[in-house]
Amino acid sequence: MRFPDRKTVEYLRTQFPVGCRVVLDRMDDAQAPALGTQGTCRGVDDAGNVMVSWDTGGSLNVAYGADSCHRVASEVEVKKSLDHLGKTRHAGPRCPRCGAEPDCYDHQQQALSRYAEIMVCNACGTIEAMEDFLGQATPLTDWAIVKAGWVE
Repeated sequence: MRFPDRKTVEYLRTQFPVGCRVVLDRMDDAQAPALGTQGTCRGVDDAGNVMVSWDTGGSLNVAYGADSCHRVASEVEVKKSLDHLGKTRHAGPRCPRCGAEPDCYDHQQQALSRYAEIMVCNACGTIEAMEDFLGQATPLTDWAIVKAGWVE
């Protein structure tokens, strides 16, 4: 097996930041999760392996050069991922839609998103209501949790 150079590892770390959501495309391992399984990236090691905590409970790494995965990118994948996070995680300190910390009442997560089954801050709940009325929803792929790739 050939190891990647430093530049490749740094590139992989920008493509798979800690906390981003990934989808398994290919893995040749008897204990591998099913193809299409989603998980949360825990980072990229020095050998270029993407370390993932799979939603099914496992933590088998995606091996550089042998296996493959991609970052959650489509609206359908993002919605599925956000719905899963909304059902399984405890409320974190930041709003998944805007990324704001709850430093005031407006940014406390007390509103259920209209577009995914996850709690958002009050300000985002109001914005979503107005967007829904106008028929101009912000794509889920533009949410802070998806763009920045962070988890609580």
